Amino acid sequence: MSHRLAAITGATSGIGAAYAEAFAQQGYNLLLTGRREQELNRLAERLRQQFTIDVTLQIGDLSDQHDLQTLVDTVTQLPALDALVNNAGYAVDGRLGDIDWPQHRALLDVHVTATTQLTHAALPNLIKAKGILINVASVASWIPTTQSALYGPTKAYVRSFTEGVGLAYRKDGLKALALCPGFTVTDFHSRMGIDPDTFYKQKGFTRAWTAAQVVAQSFKDLENGRLISVQGWNYKLMVFFVRHLPLSWLSAALGRSKSARFTK
Repeated sequence: MSHRLAAITGATSGIGAAYAEAFAQQGYNLLLTGRREQELNRLAERLRQQFTIDVTLQIGDLSDQHDLQTLVDTVTQLPALDALVNNAGYAVDGRLGDIDWPQHRALLDVHVTATTQLTHAALPNLIKAKGILINVASVASWIPTTQSALYGPTKAYVRSFTEGVGLAYRKDGLKALALCPGFTVTDFHSRMGIDPDTFYKQKGFTRAWTAAQVVAQSFKDLENGRLISVQGWNYKLMVFFVRHLPLSWLSAALGRSKSARFTK
């Protein structure tokens, strides 16, 4: 019997690497993509030895049109694909006018264009396999990210897009999920120059969860037929409040936030 195959973007670390580990544990072969070749190689070698699976790497930057097209071509030409995780993403903090347009365009290309184009390319195989589509959005997809101009809006697109695709192809057997994590212990924030030791909280309303916890919850939510996965009582509560409280209350709460994503 041939192994199933999962393709994961941004698999070098954090949530992407946690998905690589989780799918490897389930016996999937892997197609992993990312920008940091050395780290991706180390992960791939460990997973090959630990789980006796095939791991193929494709190094590239999804904000680069050539690299994205190369990956789209790879995905299109696969004879079979059972799972796609669009995880590649990052944040650029600053108000709209504080950031040069090329940086905005790169973020749009990674979050919006790459997620949409790779989903489109993978869809025929995913439907044939009655497979899994996971697109990584964020709790911030419901929140005005005033100090990270395009982060919230692009993640809102990812969430809405995934809900639409998931509902459209549910009758065909596709299991689609928008992953909406809150603060998660990864190198996401340290690469932005934020000290992880002081940034991540271990309790309270802004407590951070591990990437493994976020990924484990997403598989439970997939099994239960959910379209959205939010890990942690705190972020579930936060999403409930954001969706139901008056905007004036939300604005006041964001004014007290210590996250650069929402306020200075």
